Parts: sequence; structure tokens; C-alpha cells
Amino acid sequence: MKDIIWGVIIIAIGLFNGSSVLTGNPTTLDFVFDGLGLFFIGRGALRLFKGSKS
Repeated sequence: MKDIIWGVIIIAIGLFNGSSVLTGNPTTLDFVFDGLGLFFIGRGALRLFKGSKS
């Protein structure tokens, strides 16, 4: 669950600063940080999914 929260925080920081892929006019750094946030969200979701099966 911590990974999902960190991913949301990373994306939220970009949104509040106005430098996110979601706000338009993305730069290379925006892609890196949003991708990193999505990675953490996906990793956290995968851990939750795998943990619920066992």
C-alpha cells in the first residue's frame, strides 16, 4: 500500500507544480516522473493483488 501512496504523491507533486504529462506541454523530465509514479502505483497494486490470493 505504501508504493501506491508514494506513486500518487510523485504524480501529485508534478500536478501541483504544473509540470506533468497530464497538464499538457510535457517535457522529458515530466515523462520520467510520471512514469516513476505509475511504476510505484502498478507495483503496489501488484503486491496487493498477489497478497490477496495467498
